[in-house]
Amino acid sequence: MEYKLTPTQQIACDRLERVIVAAPVVGLTGAPGSGKSTILSRIAAKHGGTVITAVEMADIAAGVPATSFETAIGEAIVEALRTYPLVVVDDLRFFAAPGFNASSRPGFVRTVLQRLRVLATASGHRLLFAGHIPESWESSGDQFGPQAAVVQLGSFGPEDYTAIAETLAGQQRVANVDFAAVHRFAGHLNGYQLTLALAMLADRATLDTDTVIASLKENVMVSNTRVDEVEGVTFDQLPGHEAIIEALQANIVLPMENRELAHRMGLKPKRGVLLFGPPGTGKTSIGRALAHHMRGKFFMIDGSFVSEPPGAFFAKVERVVQEAKENAPSVLFIDDADVLFQINHIAGLSRYLLSLLDGIESETASGVCVMMTAMNVRPIPEALLRSGRVELWLETKPPTETVRQSILERWTKDAHEAFADIDLAALAAATEGFTPADLRRLVNDGKALFAADMVRDKPLRPVTEYFRDAVAEIISVRNRMADSLGDPQLRLAARGAAPGVDRYGQNAHEGEQGW
Repeated sequence: MEYKLTPTQQIACDRLERVIVAAPVVGLTGAPGSGKSTILSRIAAKHGGTVITAVEMADIAAGVPATSFETAIGEAIVEALRTYPLVVVDDLRFFAAPGFNASSRPGFVRTVLQRLRVLATASGHRLLFAGHIPESWESSGDQFGPQAAVVQLGSFGPEDYTAIAETLAGQQRVANVDFAAVHRFAGHLNGYQLTLALAMLADRATLDTDTVIASLKENVMVSNTRVDEVEGVTFDQLPGHEAIIEALQANIVLPMENRELAHRMGLKPKRGVLLFGPPGTGKTSIGRALAHHMRGKFFMIDGSFVSEPPGAFFAKVERVVQEAKENAPSVLFIDDADVLFQINHIAGLSRYLLSLLDGIESETASGVCVMMTAMNVRPIPEALLRSGRVELWLETKPPTETVRQSILERWTKDAHEAFADIDLAALAAATEGFTPADLRRLVNDGKALFAADMVRDKPLRPVTEYFRDAVAEIISVRNRMADSLGDPQLRLAARGAAPGVDRYGQNAHEGEQGW
């Protein structure tokens, strides 16, 4: 099958044809999967040249000590230059691979290319390198050598998606696919990803837009958060947070998922969102619900990323940020951001996020929403919170009595037939100040007390009493904590929790332990 270059690839190919006439050493840069190898092979074949592939370089590396790799690969290129009018080395990333000592340094590439440029100039032959240049090299400005020309292979647009799909699946099969809509859904796909999405639809005679997007969601858009390992939570299972969910739906989900409407109306996801509130008020649960809703469009950074040395932390962060950009539009969810900002050895996190938020409007970062959660806003650097960076502030609060009853109903529903008799209204009234996390613990503790009496064959009390005892225990623990820490805001009032409850929520009857 003859592979037809996409419009973007053809532009790069035409420019290379012009540049190799004038420059002895030429570099082609572009993202992985953008078609560099295809372009280079075509040019090499047209001009009677040869291609030295990464596989061949690996074979050379396997046959010599690591300290001799530079010399061995250099000699192979020199020999090819003496034989062929055009030598293509594909790809440059191989030189930056770990384990090749000095060859992993940008200086090695510049030194070798300067030497080869002299040879190419003297012989009238040409040397063409390609690769995805590591970002750490780009600041040098002359990673290919001071007299090398560089051609950039641009990002794919809708017309490139169309060309790749027609080549792989046939023009007739994809005639009903609107690749402009596909591009709006995922604007940074490469050839490998499109190939995989279409390969998973090989059994379909014809394709349409929704089918291709569904295949991308299912098979290509990969999040660093394994949704199947995250507790299943949906937006409608978060009573009391309706206003927050509505704001997220309007400002994030809608512009990311309803791409046609967002395109027509010029809507973009908010680039910065802060979700803040006391511990246990549902911030992480909202994140879980968003993760399940967006699946491959959701990327998380949390305390598990913290490591020594600091470079390891930022390497992890950079990988996730890059994945979020590649899968844009997407959400980059930073859980407990206020805690992360107080860790001294990752103090550069605030500067990193400033650069990221300020760059959201760029082509590569557009569509990435940075969403942070915090219990306390004060540790978050003021510069991050400045207007225009964090555009949406959403506060989680302890639930009202009505919401508490809804939460208790959710966690007790269908658990046991006896639980149908629980006085949820009384429990809701007795739990003022309880967070959703407190209520969940209350239900689990009440179930455990009820189950313990069943196992012991003890006479079962009215089921509500078990949950009242659990209320008293939680109040006791919270109030002891408040007194120990000197923080009165942690205290809970013992309102109807159980008869004879003292200031700590403990049962005042001698010899009893609250249950």
